[in-house]
Amino acid sequence: MEITIENKARILRFLSQCFAYPNRAFLPNLQTQLQEITAEKEKTGFKSLLRLFEQENSEQLQGEYTRLFISGYPNTPCPPYESVFREGTMLGSNSRKVDRLYQEWGMTADLDLVDHISTEVEFLAFLASAATLDATRTNANKAYHSFIHSHIQKWIPDFSKKLYDNAKSPPYRKLAALLPTSIPPTV
Repeated sequence: MEITIENKARILRFLSQCFAYPNRAFLPNLQTQLQEITAEKEKTGFKSLLRLFEQENSEQLQGEYTRLFISGYPNTPCPPYESVFREGTMLGSNSRKVDRLYQEWGMTADLDLVDHISTEVEFLAFLASAATLDATRTNANKAYHSFIHSHIQKWIPDFSKKLYDNAKSPPYRKLAALLPTSIPPTV
């Protein structure tokens, strides 16, 4: 059975939330997003990921998130920003390109998070949702494929490998393993 476009959007929203800072709202948000996914076969890996997040001590999870994505010493092993990952700088040319695409679709993002992995995956979820509507289906499909090709495929596979190699906590290693195969290549 093929995954519906709606479930693809829900999967992408769940993945997007996995890269949020693990504060008090983190686990409830993941639980809510997981409940929205109706394809049981697709839910299996995400359920085990959620269990791993739930088993972690909150402070340890926050420390691991900070080390991996914000300010690891002597360097941040997995910067979750496309321009940092691809160009070595914040707010590089890729972030400007991504921001223009968001604007074309009437979406805005905090400038500091414009090319953050969470924002980019959320944009894919937005496009997948737009592909369910007759009025935007064709353009949303084209934009989704273009974004996958021009952005996601250019850095997410390498990012996932770096995350897997550098993560010390099981949930982030599991997330790294799931990420490259969980982003639907088509809507």
